[in-house]
Amino acid sequence: MDNPIDIPYLLKLIGSVVLALVLLGIALFLIKKTKDKREQNTIVKTRETLKPFPQTATLPKNALTPSQGTAEERTQTIREHYRAWLERYILPTYDGRAAFVRVGVERKRLRYQVSTTSLAQSFAMMQSVLMSGDDLSAPDRFERLLNFAIAYPSSQDENLSTWHTLPDMSAPARLEADPHAESWIAYSLLMAKKQWAEGNNFDYERVLDHRLTALLTLQKDIDPSEHKRAIYAPVFFDAFAKRNDSEAWRGIARDMRAELAEHVKDAKFALDGSAEEAWLAFSAWQAGLAGLILQDDIHLNLAARFESLVYDAIKTLPTILDKSDGDGISRLTLLASCAPLAMLQNDQSLVDKYWQVLSTFDARERDAIGESLRLLSLMVMNGNVWRLEE
Repeated sequence: MDNPIDIPYLLKLIGSVVLALVLLGIALFLIKKTKDKREQNTIVKTRETLKPFPQTATLPKNALTPSQGTAEERTQTIREHYRAWLERYILPTYDGRAAFVRVGVERKRLRYQVSTTSLAQSFAMMQSVLMSGDDLSAPDRFERLLNFAIAYPSSQDENLSTWHTLPDMSAPARLEADPHAESWIAYSLLMAKKQWAEGNNFDYERVLDHRLTALLTLQKDIDPSEHKRAIYAPVFFDAFAKRNDSEAWRGIARDMRAELAEHVKDAKFALDGSAEEAWLAFSAWQAGLAGLILQDDIHLNLAARFESLVYDAIKTLPTILDKSDGDGISRLTLLASCAPLAMLQNDQSLVDKYWQVLSTFDARERDAIGESLRLLSLMVMNGNVWRLEE
C-alpha cells in the first residue's frame, strides 16, 4: 500500500519552487535593467559638427607641413593613433555617466587604484572636439570628460578641477587646481561651443562663465616667475580676452610672454624631470601654436627664438624616448612639445624628421600625457586644427 501524500511537505516544495521562480524573475529583471542602462549610456547621439575631422587650418605662408606620403595617408596615421589612444587610456566611471583618462596606478592602503589629472582630461577634451565628425562618439565623450572635470572640484574653487584624483575612491581629496590644465579646459569649451553650438547635458556658456571667472582670479595670484604654474598660452588667453575681462587677460599674457622671452634663447631640455623642464616644454608647444594660429609678428618672432631647442630636441631625444626621468614629464612629451615650432623654422627636413619620429614611435609603457600631446602635435603638423574665428 502506497504511503499517503505528505501535504505539508508538498506545500513547502511548491512554495520553494514558486519562491525560486520569483527570485529568478527579479534577478532577470535587474540584469535587463542594468543592461538597458549600459546600452543607453553607450548610445551615440548624432550631433551636427561644424568642422568635422580632418578639418584644414589656414596656416601662415612660411609654415611647413610634412612631405611624407599624402595628406590622406597622414590623416589615416592620426586616426590609427587616436583609436589606439582611446583603447589604452579612456575609461568610464563606475556609473557610466563620466569618463576619465587613465594616467597611472597608485597604491592606497591595501588597494591599487587608477589615477588621473586635470591636464590629461583637458587634452582629451580638445581631442574630442578636433576628432568630431570622424568619431561619432566624440561629442558624447566630450561631455562625459567634462562631467568628470566638474564632479571633482579643486580645493580653491568649486568651478575649477582638482589637478589629481583617484576616480574609484568614494571621497578623494580635493587638491589645488592646475592653471595650465584649466586654460585647456576653458578653451576646449569655447571650441565645443563653436563645433556643436550647444551641449546635450551642459550649458557651455554658463560653464564657461563660471570657469573663466575662477581661472582669472587664480591667474592673477600667480607671478610670471612661478614657472610651475605660470605657463604662457597666448592662443587661449587671446580667446579669453575676446570673451570678457580683456585688459586683465592681455596683462597676464604680456607679463608671461616677457618672462618666457628671457629664458628661451639657447634653451635646451636638461632631462632632469624638473618643473622648469615641464614649463619650458608646455610653453614651447603653446608658442608654436600661437605662431600658427595667431600669425602675428610677436609670436612668429617668439617661435624663431626657440630654434636651438627645436633642433637639439630632434637630435638628442629620438634614441632615448623610452627612458624615464622619474616623476617628470616623459621624453615623448618633450619631443612632441617642439613639433609645432618645427613647422616655423623654414626647414622641410626638420619637419619631416619630427613627423617620422612622432608618427612611428610605439610607447611600450603607458604615457597618457606624452601620447596625448603626441596626438595633438600630429594633428597640428597635418593642419588639422582651426581658429575660433574661422
